[in-house]
Amino acid sequence: MINNKMFNWLFIVLFAWCMGLSLPSGAQSYIDEDFLDNLEANARVTLNDVAPAFKENSIPSKWDQKSAVIMGYSRIVQFDRTSRGGFITRKERSLWFMEKDRFKIKLNDNNSVNAFSEIYFRYGAKEDGFIARIVKPDGSITNIDLKTAVGVENTSVIPEYFQSFFDKVARSQYTYYKVPVPGLEPGDILEYVTNTKSKLDVTSSGYIEFSPVYEVCNKYYPILYNEIVIETDDKSFFKFLSLNGAPRFNKENAAEKDFFRYVFVDKDRDTEKDVHFVSPFLQYPLVKFQVIYSNREDVKGALIGDKGELKSEFTREQLARKAWEDYERVGDQYYSYGLTIQGFINQCWGEMSKLGAKNWGEKEFAERAYYLLRNRILFRNSYLSDKVFAFMYGSLLYQRDIKSELVISIGNNIGKLKEVLFDEEIRYIIKTGDKLYFNITDYSNPGDMVESLLNNEAYIIYEPAKKGGSQQIKSFTLPGTTIADNVTDVAIKTELSGDMKKLMVIRTSTYKGLQKAGVIGNALKFTPYMVDDYKNYGGNSPTDNMRSKEAESYNNSITALKEQFKEQKPEFVKESLESEFDQRVSNVHFDIVSDGRSQKKNALVVKEGFEIGGFVKKAGKKYMINLAGLIGSQVQIRKEERDRKYDIDTRYPRSFIWSINFKIPDGYTAHGLSELNKSVDNEAGSFSLSAKEENGSVVLNLSKIYKQKNINKDKWADVLAFIDATYNSSFKYILLTPKQ
Repeated sequence: MINNKMFNWLFIVLFAWCMGLSLPSGAQSYIDEDFLDNLEANARVTLNDVAPAFKENSIPSKWDQKSAVIMGYSRIVQFDRTSRGGFITRKERSLWFMEKDRFKIKLNDNNSVNAFSEIYFRYGAKEDGFIARIVKPDGSITNIDLKTAVGVENTSVIPEYFQSFFDKVARSQYTYYKVPVPGLEPGDILEYVTNTKSKLDVTSSGYIEFSPVYEVCNKYYPILYNEIVIETDDKSFFKFLSLNGAPRFNKENAAEKDFFRYVFVDKDRDTEKDVHFVSPFLQYPLVKFQVIYSNREDVKGALIGDKGELKSEFTREQLARKAWEDYERVGDQYYSYGLTIQGFINQCWGEMSKLGAKNWGEKEFAERAYYLLRNRILFRNSYLSDKVFAFMYGSLLYQRDIKSELVISIGNNIGKLKEVLFDEEIRYIIKTGDKLYFNITDYSNPGDMVESLLNNEAYIIYEPAKKGGSQQIKSFTLPGTTIADNVTDVAIKTELSGDMKKLMVIRTSTYKGLQKAGVIGNALKFTPYMVDDYKNYGGNSPTDNMRSKEAESYNNSITALKEQFKEQKPEFVKESLESEFDQRVSNVHFDIVSDGRSQKKNALVVKEGFEIGGFVKKAGKKYMINLAGLIGSQVQIRKEERDRKYDIDTRYPRSFIWSINFKIPDGYTAHGLSELNKSVDNEAGSFSLSAKEENGSVVLNLSKIYKQKNINKDKWADVLAFIDATYNSSFKYILLTPKQ
């Protein structure tokens, strides 16, 4: 759903336009040829220094049938010695670090060749370097020409193997480029080396928490050698945690005094065959780590150990105190230019007071305050963190003298509370009475559950006693959901087109609970749901405080927005349907019956019309119709997954219900209905399909239910039973024959 914020940004652009503002636009950039020789020269030293793991050009025979094999993957990060004192000069108050990466992969088939038909590299400093080459089976080597490299605007598409560890900290300063790899064939080896130098200004804080890294040992391809080396100075802290059998980081002697060297090495790691119903961070071998830099002696409250210490865990008390101290500091942070978060809260309270908030009951106030904050988030280009939302919402409740409690937890797709290692892993929730309020999205309602926080272990934490005193911490379990809470209910009416070549479909889909949360972002894409959002908290129209010319300009911008969405929505729906059914559709229509963004109408209801031809086959005068295929693509469990290694995580209990009504064309009779009937029901889940003829129509009723979130791997056969039944049934046909 976060991707949908780009459409809110479009909305902001229109507002900026109507207010006479201007916003910069980006364009694709090409690399300057003058720097190409410099890139190669900087990387040549690393390429010539061949570590033992990168010397061999052969792979174990056990992986000959794999699409590709990673022969070596090395990432070495070194804090620059020239900035070891914290700063180079009084004017240059920056921290520099170097990263040297090396990657070597044997490509065995066309799938892997296509996956690496483009490669990526970063360039932003004169010390940066990059060389990529192809090693043919006969040993001949061809360097990849970088002259055609172009800038990459969306860095989220860059594969793992080409990303720098510290991009999230300094990304805005540097540009990534991509370049095609011509002449790549099965049997080739692709190899690259890259050097990057990154700069961080630590003038204002002198304290930097580098983005946490989650290194899953199992990659998409088998990997022979995987190495991570971190070298830090005596102003840095390092923490890590190895889980699920992953190797540990080891501390080694650094080449220079007052530096620390931490090394992770993993070897001979195959791919994981269990890829469905798996939480990789919880089940696959994983090491997570983080570097923290501080040129201050006072790092009170930081979730760190001692300098030079391999810190791997924190106590419940340390975690709770850190969470509370971070929470208290939120108010002084900035919400926007020149406005602190506390100042923003004061503005919100002032607006609510004008609307009569002091006379509202507690329940009404809690609901309206939630919707007010949601309204403000609509016009940001990013969401709030859990911590910031909790502070804002808790502060608004406090203004109305409504007592609330602070709850902390961790995402159940990340780990357990005892495994919290990073500030970012702490999730914040506000509890008032028996109600819980989770972070806001553009689409959420008060009390909506969050998938990653279901049934989680949590703590209710309170302000510590003064002068380092004890802190009250209560154990708490977050609630879960039931099958009835999370429902997709789809009603389909369909009949053959006049030429008998296509199915004409009208589909009305109703989504509730977490099923709604999973689809609402796409459903409301290119729809102006934000325009009247202020009504949900009882606010005033934006035009109420505008002069006539401003209101006219605003209304013109809204009209322009709606017209643009009207053009874009059908094409987007068409692409979504074609992706869902893996075939072409035509004559697409779409309507929002209920957007699901209010307490009174909290179900999302959408109505679609389309024509699809792939489900109709002609055999002489007869027609075969795949009505069950209208439920859409279903999970297929491959042969290699039939022997289960890990316990099963379906994420949450839920149900899917489909009713399909097909009008039998005049002059035809339907056959094969009884063969469609199927029923599977066990502890893990169920599937049922019933087919009958009624009032000149074929009526299919189908359901698929996931009954539990967590299922022991010994019950894998039960899961396979209803998953296979659903998948196989989606390919069943009925037969239409002419009447005699």
